[in-house]
Amino acid sequence: MTRLFRFLSLSFAALAVAFAGAPARAQNLTLEKGTLALAADFAAAPNQFLNPDGTKDGLNVDLCGALAAKMGMKLEWTNLAFPGLVPGLQAQRFDGLCTAIFINPDRLKIMNMVPYVQWGEGLMVKADATFGGSCGFKSGDAASYNGCFDDLAGKTVSVAAGGTTNKNLVAQSERMVAAGKKPITVRAFDANADTIQAVVSGQADAAYLNDPQAAFFINRNKGWKLAFTGFASNQLALATLKANTALADAMVKGLSEMKADGSYEKILAKWGVAAVPSFDYQK
Repeated sequence: MTRLFRFLSLSFAALAVAFAGAPARAQNLTLEKGTLALAADFAAAPNQFLNPDGTKDGLNVDLCGALAAKMGMKLEWTNLAFPGLVPGLQAQRFDGLCTAIFINPDRLKIMNMVPYVQWGEGLMVKADATFGGSCGFKSGDAASYNGCFDDLAGKTVSVAAGGTTNKNLVAQSERMVAAGKKPITVRAFDANADTIQAVVSGQADAAYLNDPQAAFFINRNKGWKLAFTGFASNQLALATLKANTALADAMVKGLSEMKADGSYEKILAKWGVAAVPSFDYQK
């Protein structure tokens, strides 16, 4: 059993940190406090994860750690399964999210979303699988992926609950049903670790994941491949409550300074993700 498989197999109960009863944060962060409280789902390698010794690791640990240092603040993490992150932010349990959350219109209504990296979604299957890769897909052209999703008619696909991947997979299944095809049996799990475990254990035929998450697992475990990549390529964001523009502005300033000194590109290169053209967010 690989080190990665061990931490991916940790249970949701061991990974998620309960926030019931935690003190609410002030709606507008006073930056002089010196502590920046951010939340993430640490069952989502390589975005952020726990090593077997319990230490935190990943793209967002590096990036938001460097950002907090650039802002002159001490970073304080809350580990929470993805479905609880936005409700936790709305309940003011922490100041912001640093967990690779995609930007979409519904989220923009309640959060400031500062773009910081970008990637797409892909299908992880066994190396000898013959389905899921039969289309001439091109990132940015959603229709070019139709044939690959059509290959999944009648198959079971695991996905992380509550995120854009879940929403997109269900939408594809609905499109297929409308065209007279069998639906995809979508199995949604609280954590990406469980999403991957489902296909590894044979409970699902494939796993639908963000590209870097799938690639991270495949690079460390033989016998797997990405049937397609780059679907719904989108920018990801650091998030604050809509009223907390002070923190969002400070994040933009810090990221800009990291880009200027080269540390931003260095972190992105380490984790194999793409830069965004601008850190500006919709106010």
